[in-house]
Amino acid sequence: MRTPHRFGRAARACLAAAVAVVSMAACATVPTTGPVVASDGNESEGDPYGGYVRLLPAGPQEGVAPEGLVSDFLKDMGSFEQDYEAARSYMLSSTDQSWNPDGTVKVFPGHDTVDLDTEISGDGLTATVRMRSSLVATIDEDGRYVSGDSGRLLDETFVLAREEEDPEGEWRIQSLPDELILSQLDVERTHRPFNLYYFNPDENALVPDPVYLPVSNDELTKRLLHRLVRGPSTWLDPSVHSSFAEDADPEVEVEEDRVTVSVTAPGQADEFGMGAQIAWTLRQLPEIQEFTLRVNGNEVDFPGAEGESADRPRPGSTYWSEVSPGATSPGVHVYYSHEGQLWSASDWDTDTFGSGEPVPGPLGSGEVPLGRFAVSLDEQTIAGVTTGGREVVTSQATPGADVREVLADGVFTELSWDVNGDLWVVEEVDDEDGEDGEEAREDSDAESPNLNGPPPSPGPTDLWLLRDGHEVVRVDVSALRDRPLVQFQISRDGTRAAVVTEVDGRRSLQVGRVVQGADGQVSVESFVTLARELEDVTDISWRSGDQLVVLGTREGGTSQALLVSLDGGTPPASAGTPVASMVTVSGAPGQPLVAGSDDGNIWVSSDPLNWQSVVEGGSPAFPG
Repeated sequence: MRTPHRFGRAARACLAAAVAVVSMAACATVPTTGPVVASDGNESEGDPYGGYVRLLPAGPQEGVAPEGLVSDFLKDMGSFEQDYEAARSYMLSSTDQSWNPDGTVKVFPGHDTVDLDTEISGDGLTATVRMRSSLVATIDEDGRYVSGDSGRLLDETFVLAREEEDPEGEWRIQSLPDELILSQLDVERTHRPFNLYYFNPDENALVPDPVYLPVSNDELTKRLLHRLVRGPSTWLDPSVHSSFAEDADPEVEVEEDRVTVSVTAPGQADEFGMGAQIAWTLRQLPEIQEFTLRVNGNEVDFPGAEGESADRPRPGSTYWSEVSPGATSPGVHVYYSHEGQLWSASDWDTDTFGSGEPVPGPLGSGEVPLGRFAVSLDEQTIAGVTTGGREVVTSQATPGADVREVLADGVFTELSWDVNGDLWVVEEVDDEDGEDGEEAREDSDAESPNLNGPPPSPGPTDLWLLRDGHEVVRVDVSALRDRPLVQFQISRDGTRAAVVTEVDGRRSLQVGRVVQGADGQVSVESFVTLARELEDVTDISWRSGDQLVVLGTREGGTSQALLVSLDGGTPPASAGTPVASMVTVSGAPGQPLVAGSDDGNIWVSSDPLNWQSVVEGGSPAFPG
């Protein structure tokens, strides 16, 4: 569904207006290592062509046997120039003319992992070569990089024939798969992850949709914009809106650092929405400085773009920050517990962090003891799980505010806010055998909260959505079946959820999409596994719209903070030297990372190498 841009519910209009100036850096990819301070939606900084090395194909060699021809073909398939001219040179003329790659890619570990079996016909004119390796990932037609399950087999067949049916002729490929078959190294060399931007349902924040595109030629800008207008990926589509018409076929003209995008739009065109989607997408291409949008033949006038040319607003202009993917302001505070109260700080210097201020209101002052807390994105409302986990309460962060009980008589373990002012809560429910769990609840009530510790051991779970913080809706998470939620964090834009599940003692990091039904029902579904190489994940947080920060363990390593991209193909990156005592971590766009340790200290990292202990306290967290 595509609708004209509008501000969300009235209660959120002020929040949208408060979303502040965003980072102006032009970004492209998520680096495997890089600065810990995040931008406001595009996680990487630098040239999208960085690291691209043009492959100089060898071409088919004279007298090569069928097995050698297929082996060389797989190597040269990584050359994309001139419509795969190098790969086509291995084919019969008729095959070359009919072969049309469908845009999907199958990824195998490396050429040294390929097993080739050849069977030549009795007359020596045809041969079948079977290629087998591990299937580590696929890139689908949408451009989404999807990691494969361990042990999946890549099994493809190539049929070869002698040229001109001559027994002495050269072997050439007669039939082959429509997909590209590339090694991991070839994908790293030829493809880059880019974000396409679409609106969340309330259209008060843009949502990144990561896709992988080849960067081997100068048509990247056109391909990126055509891909944007085509619409979101199949996975994200039920959760977002596009301002472009479904059948829009854009004309894109690139002239040096300027782009002109011409589209047709029936009825009342959402000009601001289209402009915002284009602007945020183009920020990833540092060579593009201005763009013009033409709708139904007329140039769109974008007023108030900071004095820039109204018909050619810059992609990096703060004019577009109203719908920033970060959904936070640059002056956002971090909140933490200290001596039974909540405190906030916004100065990250190690000498002044300790001069934070107590949070006003009954939940900040400790009048109602909290075991866990979460602060709304506008920093006006605090939600908390009371000591023992039996109730969820909310209150304004103002002196004398009332405390409202929004959920009761449960064991509540996780809570987080989205930009719509909606609160998401995880509840541990009774076992399937019908035990009422009262004994466990009484034990829990008797214990003091440990704000520095991990959540309770996992059990069956329910998920609740409190619209505007109070209207209760049960969320369908049947897609997780019998996998309990150990961790849950809604994205700040409200369209996706990061979760940690546990089965047989093994934890898995996943992201699911949020689908709002026409009947008011809500589900979190279609979970995708991220960072399969991590053996254990104990805490998660949304660092930005396209990147998580987690506490996890690599094989044979120690627990540390890691940056995990949602593009599916970028390996987890270290967020600093491991600190063994860390038990919680939190991030926000444009802000350093913060972490809590089990010895009651708060740590801050503002560079990719070091963590510094700054103040006593527990469970530091940014709004969300």
